[in-house]
This record gives sequence, structure tokens and C-alpha cells, in this order.
Amino acid sequence: MKFIDAHHHTWDLSVFPYTWMDDPHPIGDISALKNNYVIKDLLEDSENLELFKSVHVQCGGGKDSAVEETEWLQSLADKNEFPQAFVVYSDLLNENIESEIEQHCSFKNTRGLRYLLNYDSKDPTHCFAPSEVLLNNTWKNNYSLLEKYNLSFDLHLYWNQYQYAFDLIKLHPNILNIIDHAGTPRQRDSEYLDHWRNGLKLLASLDNIVMKISGLGMFDQQWTTESIRPLVLDCIDIFGVDRCIFASNFPVDRLFSSYEKVWTSYFEITNDFSTDEKEKLFYKNSEKFYRI
Repeated sequence: MKFIDAHHHTWDLSVFPYTWMDDPHPIGDISALKNNYVIKDLLEDSENLELFKSVHVQCGGGKDSAVEETEWLQSLADKNEFPQAFVVYSDLLNENIESEIEQHCSFKNTRGLRYLLNYDSKDPTHCFAPSEVLLNNTWKNNYSLLEKYNLSFDLHLYWNQYQYAFDLIKLHPNILNIIDHAGTPRQRDSEYLDHWRNGLKLLASLDNIVMKISGLGMFDQQWTTESIRPLVLDCIDIFGVDRCIFASNFPVDRLFSSYEKVWTSYFEITNDFSTDEKEKLFYKNSEKFYRI
């Protein structure tokens, strides 16, 4: 089955410092990530598979400006023909960020923007964001700029934030929102997953939200195909085949499995789906949502 990897990262420590690699991380020890992961590595990881397009998601590159990462990525894409799309970063808490967003859009492969939203005041060890930015007026005003620049937004958040996201997204029906990592279900007990499912149903009620199934190893680091099967099928059941896509989250999920294991598991879980359904899940929807 040919496929698009709708979420991967690329970094070169000789180009950018990636200071986040030195900080405590919500998923635990990430010291093994302090090695370069360039396009050549992605293509080697997928050499026994039919990867034919990819989407790069921001990973903190840039020294003086986040645009430096986008410029670097465009040079890689021009040379390697991968990745075909970029999801970039700008600090939406900055009142004067529009000019930077405009600079991102000067690069032909820019398609979306991501800001890590994950925040839980009761559990600061699992926070990616400095505060509940979904309630911050500056952040919300900057989010609204995405419509002007025809950018999608990658949603990286926990279930306790789904209502906040729903309230904001409902006000901006022309901005496409793509949920990262299956909505980051960081606990796998039945109570947590009930909250997760009910929250996803709320988000799925809005037409401008789609689901990216990825990153399931981050909070289940001993995962198996059978352990992720219910989560994958829940996502597809809630959002429907027309609004789901698959991705690897490599090289982060390389800490927990091989690239082939990730994709073979997706193939196995969807084995009984029709050819049309699988084509949508594995590449046609990604082509549509990321315009590649």
C-alpha cells in the first residue's frame, strides 16, 4: 500500500541547536533523540515500504527566527523532493507575529502552523504550553490570521482542552484544524479514555476538524498492534474514513518502535477496510488536507 507520512520531523544538530532536547520532556528520557535525523534517514527507514510523500512538522529549528527552519526545509525539499509540505511554527503569544507568518508563507511548501497547546494545571510535568493559551486573547487573535494566509492548524492538546478548542474553532469555520497524535491520549485507563472519546465526538461535530492518527507510542512505549487497535478504530469511527489520516511521528516514535512496525500495524488494523477506504486513510486524505 502506498502512503503519505503526514507527520514526521527532520533535524540536523550542526544547523540548529534544538534547545528543547535538553529540557525535561513529558514523554520521559529523550536523550536518544540527540542524533541527526535527516531526509536520508527517513527514506532509509521506509525503504521496504511505499512512502511517496511526506509532511514535515515543526521541531524548534531556527536560531534567531522560526522562519530559518522553514527556509532550511525548503532547501532540503528542493534537493530531495521530500518533504512536500511543511507545518511551521510561530509564537502566537507574540502580538507582532503576522510579519513572521507572512515570511513562512513565502516558501512554496508551507501549508500549516503548529503551536503545542498541551496544558494541564493539575499535572505540570505533562505540559508543553506555558499556560492555557486557548483562553489567551492575543493567541486567539493570531490564530485567526491563519484564514488570511490559507494555513491549516495542527492541534496538539489533551482531552481537558477539547472544549476550549471547540469554542475557538467554531468561530473560525474557514480554518482547517488537524488533530495531532490522535488527540494525545496520555493515559490508557477506561475513565481517561471515556473522556478522550467523548471529547473527540465533540470536536468531530465541527466540519473543519480532521484526525491525524499518529504518535501512539509516546504514552504507551511498550505498545503492540493490539494495544493501539482500539484507539485507531475509535478515531476512525468518530471522525469517519473521510476525515482521518495516518502518520509516523518519526523520529520521536523511533524511541519505541521501528518505522516498519508503525506502518505494518496500521495496515493490519485496516486490513478489512475496502480499497477505497484504505486509499483515503493512507494518502488521498493527506493529499487533500495538506494540499500536496
